[in-house]
Amino acid sequence: MKIVLSTPFRQVTSALLLILTGLTGFWFGEGFRPLISTPVLLAFVVLPLATAGLAPHRDGFHVRITLLAAALLFIGAWSAGQTMAERAFQDCLQRAEEVRLALRSFRLQNGHFPAELADLTMVLPGKRLLHPPLLSYQQQEQNYRLSFANASVRHLANARYPFVLAEP
Repeated sequence: MKIVLSTPFRQVTSALLLILTGLTGFWFGEGFRPLISTPVLLAFVVLPLATAGLAPHRDGFHVRITLLAAALLFIGAWSAGQTMAERAFQDCLQRAEEVRLALRSFRLQNGHFPAELADLTMVLPGKRLLHPPLLSYQQQEQNYRLSFANASVRHLANARYPFVLAEP
């Protein structure tokens, strides 16, 4: 028994898979995942193939065009995610020391470090769209740990020491 999917169902499903393909590509890119890595390559193969398999029209031309569109969408979205991640990283490189100064001021005014960076009255660097901010903060007893990283380097600082390169 062969199940035939209706054209409207195929159109909606194919469109949803295209959206998922773009979001997945962007998510991997923004997370500093290299294009040549197992999960990214798996998504790059599976999502466009699934989208093409549910192309609204089953003729070879529409299936190939849908496959090509989904593959290009994935790569373009991954590239846009990489750009967003790199901007967040550069923002941290330029402005993370300002956060250390704001943490110092907060402690001088309140006698302790804030529970979270959102308690500071400043726009924080390192914002991303689908991932948490790149700048990470952990309050410690009389100190804190502030860090940010990309795929190859990690920068660490605390109340006593400015940012230094650390092992990734």
